[in-house]
Amino acid sequence: MKNRNFNKTAAALVLMASSATVHFSSVNAQELQFEGLQRNITLFTGLLEEALDIGQAKGLFGINLGGIDSTYLYGQGVVLEVRTPLANRRNRMSLVSLSTAMQSLRGQTNPFAAIARPIAPVRAQEVTPLSVYQEKTTAFYQEMMDRIASVDYSLAVNSAIQQASESARSLRSMGSVDEPAYGKLLDDIEQLRSQMASNTAELRQLREDSRVAASQENDVADEATEIEIRDRLEGWRLRVEPLRVRAMAKAAELQARSAVAEQEYAARWQAEVDALEENLYAVMCDYGSTLRELPGDERVSIILTGLGAETEEQRRTDRVHVFSKQDLLQCQSGAIDLATLQQRSAQYNY
Repeated sequence: MKNRNFNKTAAALVLMASSATVHFSSVNAQELQFEGLQRNITLFTGLLEEALDIGQAKGLFGINLGGIDSTYLYGQGVVLEVRTPLANRRNRMSLVSLSTAMQSLRGQTNPFAAIARPIAPVRAQEVTPLSVYQEKTTAFYQEMMDRIASVDYSLAVNSAIQQASESARSLRSMGSVDEPAYGKLLDDIEQLRSQMASNTAELRQLREDSRVAASQENDVADEATEIEIRDRLEGWRLRVEPLRVRAMAKAAELQARSAVAEQEYAARWQAEVDALEENLYAVMCDYGSTLRELPGDERVSIILTGLGAETEEQRRTDRVHVFSKQDLLQCQSGAIDLATLQQRSAQYNY
């Protein structure tokens, strides 16, 4: 009886030891498989970076704009997240579009229309309240204050100059003008700004002279003084009107150029994305078999970061391509062509 129990115990111990050995061997084999797969992924990632020409792209301060991050999901396959300079260029395009939209919002209220509307003769922060010297102000000087306010083009001209500056920066950002041409645009805009600053200072002085004259104890305006102020104001208007027209024309010209450049930039960008995807399929066909250790029923997923379509909410998506290993092997062997590989792969934006 004792021998029979001993035999049962010994058999159980042998079975447990055998099971532990099998499990230990399975773990070691799986780890070795993962190590081999990791080497395959590293090799394939390097080939993909070189073939897509994204590994050497540098941005501001030498920041690397391109690269590939790899992940392996057991039972599913390899996931490669591809960062390309195209995503950074899309950011630039988005900033240009935002600037254009902001200009459009500002343009909905035409700053030049304010010139034709009646404007309050004085503003509290600019002049002494009328009640202080109301009895001393003649009708002539009150009329002059009204006229000065009605012809003050500062807001209109400065708004046009600002729009011209933003459009010039957009043209430069999209590569539509080189540095010498951009410098010339800045010089032209700065000349407008300088002239407007000079004219604004002159108008300010004219306004102040009118106030001082209106506050004199003599209630009757001197005819010579009236003529002088009227002539000064008319001379100022004649000098500023061409400046206003030039500023408006420059802003309109650069906005139109910027709009065309934005469309061309977007078309070139999309064409480069299409070329990248076409090249991606060729690379997957030529080098996908490098992933030898990848199980035959698993897949290779390529995420092109930031290159998907924009949603209605203006959210930028990624472009995803999913390949089965079997399709990659068949393409590499010539059993299927690139067109068939593309048809069999899953493609979507997320």
